[in-house]
Amino acid sequence: MVTRRRGVVDLLGRLVVDDAGQDLIEYALLSGFFGLGGFVLFLNLGGRMGAVYDGWVDALYLASGEPPPPGGP
Repeated sequence: MVTRRRGVVDLLGRLVVDDAGQDLIEYALLSGFFGLGGFVLFLNLGGRMGAVYDGWVDALYLASGEPPPPGGP
């Protein structure tokens, strides 16, 4: 029983002191953070790009003097 308890204490001590996989966890967290940020940017970018494009098309129709098509540009 004493050797088993000592084995558990040794194992816990090594887990606390050992930092062999710390860099991999840091890289995984960092890449997840950048991935989430990219996803949020991608979701917001589509609407903004559409609004800018519509503004350009409206400006072109105003500059040409023609009315825009009935369904929109």
